[in-house]
Amino acid sequence: MSPFNISGDSMYPTFEDGQTIMTESLTYTGEDPARGDVIVFYGTDEPDKFFIKRIIGLPGETIKISEDNVYIIDDEGNETKIDEPYLNKKTKVYSLRQIDGTEYQVPEDSYFVLGDNRDSSYDSRTWKNPFVPKNSIVGKYYFVLF
Repeated sequence: MSPFNISGDSMYPTFEDGQTIMTESLTYTGEDPARGDVIVFYGTDEPDKFFIKRIIGLPGETIKISEDNVYIIDDEGNETKIDEPYLNKKTKVYSLRQIDGTEYQVPEDSYFVLGDNRDSSYDSRTWKNPFVPKNSIVGKYYFVLF
């Protein structure tokens, strides 16, 4: 278990600026990260910084962002909308830059991540390298300490 301080509003309303959470690092030694997991990881563009985001896309998947929704596209081209009950309904998925219709092919052993506050999140939509390698994951969110 390791503490992690929330800095900023990228995960609001799930977490607030100034909160301290606990992460747990052993989970992913026995299982793979899952869609919806909140993880702490080393940044892809800033490897000396920690980030906290939610896993949206899994290895090998194609992710599409369109009309404020996120979709998984299967091998036959069928789109399935991801249910995201943790989002503030007023949040725009592609508000940081116009990416409506953009598709992302997630490489093996990597993940596509987004902040819960899509209006204020620096995440896979904006990084030069949009994918988080599994070996960059430090831990999985466990609970809010204070």
